[in-house]
Amino acid sequence: MKIHLPTYGQGVHEINQDLEAAELELDPAIFEQAVHAALRLDRHDPYFEFRIHLTAIAHAECDRCLEGFQLPLEVRAPLLFVAGHPPKGDDVDDTDIVYFKAGTTELDLSHDFRDLLILAYSGKHLCDENCKGLCPNCGANLNEHFCECAPN
Repeated sequence: MKIHLPTYGQGVHEINQDLEAAELELDPAIFEQAVHAALRLDRHDPYFEFRIHLTAIAHAECDRCLEGFQLPLEVRAPLLFVAGHPPKGDDVDDTDIVYFKAGTTELDLSHDFRDLLILAYSGKHLCDENCKGLCPNCGANLNEHFCECAPN
């Protein structure tokens, strides 16, 4: 998602956009539906402070029963961009601040969005908190029916 800076003057602006997986370099098999990006930009030169809210539905496979399901994702994060060069010396070492060349007219937030969504998607996926999983003997999905296997 590219933000055309001259479009937004000093002050607070609300920006909403739906983004396809390809625009964010995400796997379209996982992110079949558009990702909704709601941004709040607080511009007070040379600072461009973003409050990001991303919502998406991702396809996932349950780690217990191996069934596919739709996983809702929601990400909230701040991003701070500063026009100009970072301060000289070792006084400031903040990786949360992105400096860009003064006079730049466009900021591309696509890679930031992609990273945030990948982090939100990673981890254990459960179709339901109470998923019973698969029988270790016969492989039956214990959410659908009981099997005849003797308990171990």
